[in-house]
Amino acid sequence: MIMVQSTFHLVSESKSEALNLMKDMSRLCRQEHGCQNYEYFEGLTDTNQIVLLQEWENADCLQAHYQTSHMEEFLGKLGNYLESEVITRSYASQDEPRAASASSEYLAKPEQTIH
Repeated sequence: MIMVQSTFHLVSESKSEALNLMKDMSRLCRQEHGCQNYEYFEGLTDTNQIVLLQEWENADCLQAHYQTSHMEEFLGKLGNYLESEVITRSYASQDEPRAASASSEYLAKPEQTIH
């Protein structure tokens, strides 16, 4: 799975228009092949800060998303609503296999690395 986190700082005077654009983008992206989640969140302490969390089945699905007409249209309009540059980070995650049935044995967790 590929996860993408983007942080937007919106101009307060045009925030409602930006949120409408983002709502439409969420609706369209959720219809795309491989999109597992696509949602925007508003900051609690800075309500002009919006965080987008995306989850895609794999890198090919994410790359196909970047080539869609609604992504091109979104990026063409987005600059009108931004106070600063968008900060984006991408993460790759391996899906952990799930047990077929519950058992009384505990499964060992894989070794974790802190970055």
